[in-house]
Amino acid sequence: MKPVSANAKRLLIAGATHIDDVARAQTPLIKHASNVVSWTQHIGGVAANAACSAARALTPAHNANIEFLAAVGDDAIASQLVSTLETSGITTRFKRFANTPTGRYSAVMGHDGELFIGLSDVSLAERLEHTAVEELSSWDNATAILLDANLSQECLTGIALQAKQACVLIAAMSVSPVKTQRLVVSAPHIDLLFCNRREAHAMIPHATEGASLISLADGLSHLGFSRFVLTDGQAPVMVQDGAIREQLSVKHIDCTHHVNGAGDALAGATFAAWATGTNLVESVQMFGLKASNQVVTGEYLPARIGNPATR
Repeated sequence: MKPVSANAKRLLIAGATHIDDVARAQTPLIKHASNVVSWTQHIGGVAANAACSAARALTPAHNANIEFLAAVGDDAIASQLVSTLETSGITTRFKRFANTPTGRYSAVMGHDGELFIGLSDVSLAERLEHTAVEELSSWDNATAILLDANLSQECLTGIALQAKQACVLIAAMSVSPVKTQRLVVSAPHIDLLFCNRREAHAMIPHATEGASLISLADGLSHLGFSRFVLTDGQAPVMVQDGAIREQLSVKHIDCTHHVNGAGDALAGATFAAWATGTNLVESVQMFGLKASNQVVTGEYLPARIGNPATR
C-alpha cells in the first residue's frame, strides 16, 4: 500500500469485477478427449483491471487513494477478490448479493495462445444500483469517478447526475460496441470518455464503414463528448481535450503475451494521472500507453488470486 496523507484525493472506480479462470493447453487441443492444461486464476473485469492499473500508476507524490465499487456474491470468491485487490493497494467497497455467485469468466487457450472457447457469467454488475456510491462510500471529498459500461443504463445515468451535483469529475469506459450505447444519453455530463474505434462507430449515427479516426472524433464531439481518448489498435491514439486534439503515436510491439486488458490498463493509468492534475495528453503519453504496453508485452500480469500483481 502506497503511503498517502489524511487529505489524499479520493478516486472512485465502479463497474465489473469477477474471477478469470484461464486454462492454457500444453499441446494442440483434441475435442472429446482429456487435454493437459495449466490453470491460472486472477482478477478480471474491465473496472477491476482499470483499478489495478490506476493503483500501479499512482506514486506518493500523487497523494491519492483508489476506491473500487462493485457487485459481488456472498461466496468465497468475493472474499478472495477483496484480499487480492486490497493487497494491490485498492480499497474495496463491495455490494454483496445473498445466494448469488460472484461473476466468473472461464477461458480455454490453445497451445498457440489463441482463445479456443470462453465461458462468461458476468452479469452481476448490472445489479448495482445508482445509489451505490452513497450506500457503499460517499461523495464527500471525492475528486473523480471512473465508470464502466457494464453497469446498467439506469445506474450509469444516476451516478453521472449525482457526480455532477457533487462537483466530481466523471470518466467512463465504453466496454463493447453494444454496451457503449448506454453512455450516449450521459454524454454532456461525462468529462472523459475512453473508447476504441468499434465502440465509437457504434455510438455515432450513420457512421460510415471504415471511417477515419478524425471523422469518428468529430462524431463523438457532436454527441457531446468534449474530452476523450480514442484508440485503434497500434494506430495513433486520438486525444481530444476541449479545443485541443492530438494524435499520439503508439510504439510498435510484437505481442509476446496478449492484448486482453490493454485498453483497461490504458484507461486506468490515464484516469489516475488526469484526475490528480496531469493534463490529458501527458496522462495518456506518460502513463496510459506505458501501462498498456506492459500488458501487451507480458511485463505486467493480472493480479492472481491471493497474490499481488507483478510489475
